[in-house]
Amino acid sequence: MAAHLFVRYRLRFAVYTLLGISVFALSWSVVGKEEKIDYVAAVVNEQAITRTELRSALVIGAFVDPLVSLSPPLIDELRNPSDEAQGTILDIFIDRTLMLQEAERMGIPLAHWHDKVAASMKRLKKSYPTEAAFYETLKLSGLEYAELEEWMRAGFIIDDLIFRKFIKGIDRERIEQESLQYYDQHKSEYSETAKVRFNYVLVPLRSGASLEEKTQAERSAKEIYLNLRNGTPIEEFQQSEHGSVQLEAEYLNSTLGSKIAALKTNKWNPPIRTHNGYLVVNSLGVEGPRQKTYTETKDEIKRMLIDKQVGEQMEKWLAGQKKIGNWRILAPSVARINGRNPCDKP
Repeated sequence: MAAHLFVRYRLRFAVYTLLGISVFALSWSVVGKEEKIDYVAAVVNEQAITRTELRSALVIGAFVDPLVSLSPPLIDELRNPSDEAQGTILDIFIDRTLMLQEAERMGIPLAHWHDKVAASMKRLKKSYPTEAAFYETLKLSGLEYAELEEWMRAGFIIDDLIFRKFIKGIDRERIEQESLQYYDQHKSEYSETAKVRFNYVLVPLRSGASLEEKTQAERSAKEIYLNLRNGTPIEEFQQSEHGSVQLEAEYLNSTLGSKIAALKTNKWNPPIRTHNGYLVVNSLGVEGPRQKTYTETKDEIKRMLIDKQVGEQMEKWLAGQKKIGNWRILAPSVARINGRNPCDKP
């Protein structure tokens, strides 16, 4: 549970920072000549969390997820969430706001995040078939480019806070000892079933791609297959736009693993359609089941133990901040779900 708590504060759940500070139940914003009213859902140490933020956060989460295809019906659903959904994300926002306020006290926002934000935005654009598709989806979603940049920046600030406040002080020697003990007690969790190994070239295809995009991806995959079959070195595609080239492994009990295991070995096979796109595969054969060694698993175990410890520390710290902080939930329906009276200070 604690490990999951830690994960939810990472970048993927960080949403853009509210820069304005308000102690009123209504926040007024002027866009051109048009006045709009934005209701405040909660106030945390005199910093407002608006309903627009809560709704935009859900859209941003879908926008940056390559497996989600934003459409007008989905956007409308995300911008009009149920009270239960608003209550859940409001809990995250309150914790997040407390963390960003602590980061500000520590001077973390003053760091230069431009390069990291720019790199993240570049990766996000590449997750779409074309840059034009990225901007078209951005316009459809009703988001601003600056909102996404601020969302990224806030995520890096929170990551930095987590490192300085919780990770940096962890006793590494203790983690080393505990990881070996954990491995000895949970060896069975680190055994591998049979696998098939293969080289591949992936032509990526996003969820919800158009018929034209699907046709183009399939055509590209067939061309790559013919080139590879005719002797073109796999290294030719290492830096291509078509995707990764590497040694991979897939469990035989998976749908894809069983498909690859049925292919002829040591030769390139025609493209296979997967949920990620079109896969051109050279099967290298099957490996039997085996027990992983501690050396193979220790990094994974250490990360798990660190995440657990950090999650516990963070949960305790946030509970303390809520006790001494001045925060209120002002949205009546959300307050009732969260078990709070919006008129009373928690």
